[in-house]
Amino acid sequence: MKEVLQRTAFVSSAAIALLLAWTTGAYAHHSFAATYNSTGEVLEIEGTVREMVWRNPHSFIRVDVTDDNGETQTWALEWGSISQLQESNLTRTTLRPGDTVIAKGDPARDASAPRLLLRELRRPSDGWEWIGRVR
Repeated sequence: MKEVLQRTAFVSSAAIALLLAWTTGAYAHHSFAATYNSTGEVLEIEGTVREMVWRNPHSFIRVDVTDDNGETQTWALEWGSISQLQESNLTRTTLRPGDTVIAKGDPARDASAPRLLLRELRRPSDGWEWIGRVR
């Protein structure tokens, strides 16, 4: 009887540990649907690349956008993982600080957050473009 109780306790503990590990991992990776408005509204911005953050699980481009009042705001443009971007022949130096870009994407659900989930990105100076959607 004691063996059965010990085995049951062990199996229960292992199941709880496995469940906690799984839910922690799921929590760590945010949902695009929770962060971005993907109902069809597409926002277009034009600005100057401040930096490209080449990392996993998602790369970002920080872009300085000047509004009609002359105020500059830095936007975070969320892209794919390094391997997804490399599949599209992108590298960490494809975009450089100072490049002017035009970006289209899904805006943040929080309208006060200057963020986009990229759908398209163009650099008018040389005609370079990326069209796609990384999820």
